[in-house]
Amino acid sequence: FDASCPPALLEMLSLLTVTALALSSPVRPGGRTGARAAAARGGAVLLSEEAGDADAALAAAERELQIALAEAAAAREAASARKETAARAAAEEEAPHARLVLVRHGQSEWNLANRFTGWVDVDLTEQGILEAREAGRLLAAAGLEIDEVHTSLMRRAIRSAVLMLSTLNQCWLPVRKHLELNEQHAGLLTGENKVSCAQKWGVDQVMAWRRNFEDPPPEIAADSAIQRAIATDRRYDAARVPSRECLSAVSRRVAGLWEGTIAPALQEGRTVLVVTHGNTLRALVAYLDGLAPEDVYHVDLPTATPLLYEFDADGAGAEAPVAGLRHAREHGVWGEREGAARHGRFLVDESRVRAAQQAMRQQVLQDIAYSMVTAPTEDGEIKTAFTAPEARQRLSMIEGEGYTVRQTPPAYFFQESERLEEQARSDLEEFRLSTRLLKVPGQKKRVRCALVLLRHGQSAFNHDKIFTGWADPDLTNRGREEARLAGKMLKVAGVERIAMVHTSLLKRAIKTAWLALDEMDLQWTPVQNTWRLNERNYGELQGRVKADCVKAHGLKQVQRWRRGFSDRPPPWSDATLVETIDRRYDLYRGGDFPPRSESLEDCQQRLRPFLYGELGESMRAAVDAALADAEAGGGEYEVPTVLVVASENVLRGLVMEIEGMTQEQIPLVDVPYAVPLVYQLDSALTPVATPWAEPPLRAGWYLGDPTKVRAVQAEIQADLAVEDADDEEEACLVESFDDERGESVREWRCS
Repeated sequence: FDASCPPALLEMLSLLTVTALALSSPVRPGGRTGARAAAARGGAVLLSEEAGDADAALAAAERELQIALAEAAAAREAASARKETAARAAAEEEAPHARLVLVRHGQSEWNLANRFTGWVDVDLTEQGILEAREAGRLLAAAGLEIDEVHTSLMRRAIRSAVLMLSTLNQCWLPVRKHLELNEQHAGLLTGENKVSCAQKWGVDQVMAWRRNFEDPPPEIAADSAIQRAIATDRRYDAARVPSRECLSAVSRRVAGLWEGTIAPALQEGRTVLVVTHGNTLRALVAYLDGLAPEDVYHVDLPTATPLLYEFDADGAGAEAPVAGLRHAREHGVWGEREGAARHGRFLVDESRVRAAQQAMRQQVLQDIAYSMVTAPTEDGEIKTAFTAPEARQRLSMIEGEGYTVRQTPPAYFFQESERLEEQARSDLEEFRLSTRLLKVPGQKKRVRCALVLLRHGQSAFNHDKIFTGWADPDLTNRGREEARLAGKMLKVAGVERIAMVHTSLLKRAIKTAWLALDEMDLQWTPVQNTWRLNERNYGELQGRVKADCVKAHGLKQVQRWRRGFSDRPPPWSDATLVETIDRRYDLYRGGDFPPRSESLEDCQQRLRPFLYGELGESMRAAVDAALADAEAGGGEYEVPTVLVVASENVLRGLVMEIEGMTQEQIPLVDVPYAVPLVYQLDSALTPVATPWAEPPLRAGWYLGDPTKVRAVQAEIQADLAVEDADDEEEACLVESFDDERGESVREWRCS
């Protein structure tokens, strides 16, 4: 076109070109008919108009074009939805009925030292932490959605399990801990170097103790320092601790768990993750693959290397040891032995697995350790074994997060060394100094149970001053450190055992519980998760910066939503609901679940079934067990402890119910991050009032340095601060100076 072409005509021709391009999009044939008709209508309108009516023609063409584009988009979406539905149906048709994932824990300290471990509770190395996280990534890459998790009572397996869940972003799955999944007891070999044992007793004999089905190692003496440490461990109070085990003994104790728990879950079509120890897994594999005792000798399972078994309800595969199920397929053999079929598939390259298996078999001849994470190099996957010279603990940054790494050489059990808890002891001393004159005669005899409420450590949303609600942000490194310090505080305060931990379905609370238990050396404590301990639902405030909400709605209104009793924030939109509610909530869907917004009153209502149900049952069971122990042993009654780890508003709701607070008092409660709030309860599980409590609390008191507690509370109170805000803006929380008390006090004026 030359310069004489009217601009309006150029615009009309451009629109026709866009329409033609829209029609060229790949949509279903039927869907294109409407688009063609609309384009034709638009073209007719354009081409039939005279130049003087160009504007009207252009407007009409634009309307027709929008109709055409909308029809084309709808057709494309419908086609995409049909494609997704068909793909999902095909995947479901091909998917196995059930899956079982077996994973050995990550490298432990005594794996690195090439020592027999057995029932000694050594920890993961840094490499072991990396391995466990990588195992989680492998499970994620395989698209596995785990339904239940089982592990042993030992730290190295429990930590590996929770690290995998963390990497999978499935922290909310309960981790069930079983004595039956403990490692094979190594007897007299416990703590001994494998090469040294081979030099002392001969390679064949040591390999027979390591691998044969019916050959137990020599017994360890009951008065051995190592065996005494195991036998007196609180996790085994109700168990008989063996002095040695052969693999057949391990197989017998695993069989009960298999028949009663794992096999029924597989029959129901669930995906089960078992994280445990090398010999325990050998017993399970022998059962799963129907191996003869002589074939079990050749089963090697490298650390943190997932082995996936898939089962069909019908098919031509080999019969599985689960009624009504068959193995989906065979994936090789064990130890290159014909007839020793392996129906599990390693989720890593099989050549790497074989290299690690070869290294494992050489450990009685060479003092070496291996890892499945380091890239294969001359000194990468296989390294010289290393034994730490002394017991110690340090914080190590791994992939941007802080992890506690412990060293426990065999000499530890022959020394009476203990880890220094400097910061915790200092904070506890400050607390004791502040309360040394506040003694209550006879209070100790009244106390029958301790209830500890613990807010999670600082989360990423806390750091950024964002309303969190049911969103699921992770802990910051500060939050992880706060959680660890909470565990240290409880430990140095004399808490040696926790009967039960209750927490929410949100990772910031779950990880706080994990980290606190880890610092207390109580990883084996049972943990129960419930949605009732989820944070209060902040509705459409969720994910919004608090100061922005103040600008939009005013300080007074946001304070009512945040600290008031009966004010609900605006509800979730459909989009927020879909984004937030995932499969962790499948068991609860329906009726009034999930709530789209909650006041503190709503939150308290949903907490009552937990408080008077699950929590009450846990505390009563703990008291009954403590009474039975005292009567059986003839000793002093040991006050049991129950721990609740949740978010601030949930804990405020619990505190209001426990303490009988008014609607004017509860807005004044600020719960600091990860500082234990302790309640002592009498035989009726009623809180015992204490002078240690600071108003408005009457019975609960914070276990920590009072100065630090108040500093964190002040930080929380300042979350709603807005730059350049009007100092005269009306507020619900008002601070004034009390002449009689000689200090500033806060009041709630929005009831």
